[in-house]
Amino acid sequence: MVKKYSLYVFASCIWLSMALSSCSLFTPPAIIPCYGHIDSIPLVITNFTQGTSANGINTAWVYVDDNPVGAFQLPCTFPMIATTGQHVVTIFAGVENAGEANNRMKYPFYSSYNIINATLTQGATVNFKPVVNYASWAVVKVIEDFDGSVQQINGITGGSAYGTSDTNMFIVNSPKANVYQGSGSGEVAVTANRPYFGITTDTIDFTNNGQAMFLEMNYKCNNTFTIGIINTYNSPATTPAVVYIDTSSTWKKMYINLQPTMAVSPSPTGYGYYIYFQVSLDQGNTVGQVFLDNIKLVRYN
Repeated sequence: MVKKYSLYVFASCIWLSMALSSCSLFTPPAIIPCYGHIDSIPLVITNFTQGTSANGINTAWVYVDDNPVGAFQLPCTFPMIATTGQHVVTIFAGVENAGEANNRMKYPFYSSYNIINATLTQGATVNFKPVVNYASWAVVKVIEDFDGSVQQINGITGGSAYGTSDTNMFIVNSPKANVYQGSGSGEVAVTANRPYFGITTDTIDFTNNGQAMFLEMNYKCNNTFTIGIINTYNSPATTPAVVYIDTSSTWKKMYINLQPTMAVSPSPTGYGYYIYFQVSLDQGNTVGQVFLDNIKLVRYN
């Protein structure tokens, strides 16, 4: 009996040894990623009609051989699962939609940055230095850069006062902290005696075809303000708000997609829209200030 038990133990040990040995045959090899690093993604202007190169690019969307790697906040170092050798690396510039940090997107009007023969090495880091332009299909309309000689702005490029506006927008040239870029920026100041400001652009004549259309601008403010759209077809004109902008003590860049609001309030061909800016004195404020610069409208050609 003891002899049979010993044979059973011996056979079990051999079986266990073979099982462990066979498991090792199926252990997957360690994957050593390649790495990439990006400090920033500058915007390069290719035509003076496109206005400033000031941008809010803060995210890189990376693809290797058309396969998504991920979206990374700049500056970033990121892993890429790829073999050592040459690959196609594509980088898209990402921004915050309407200033929301949790709503980042590839900006549709910036070109991608492509490296056809990027040499990647497993375990090593490649420093990428991407730059982007406005895409060839992007139409950039500079609404106002506040670098003109007219100091009082009653309407932005031909627009007019909006609502019961009791104050105006002025171009400020100093102090420099209140001028984002160029020779001047636009300033609105509302007080207890003059608590409301409203202004519109001139008529923007386009058909809402379902494609993205963005308003870009730089701003800083100690008072909240509103941007919206006026549909000139409806009577009375509808005035849906697009975004409510919170205070910021430093200059920021904002990208605002107008298309969803336009879809709610479509305008037939031959009619158009106004974009309006509205400031009402916040509770607790003695003087509410809003500074604007580099206002652009960007759409598909």
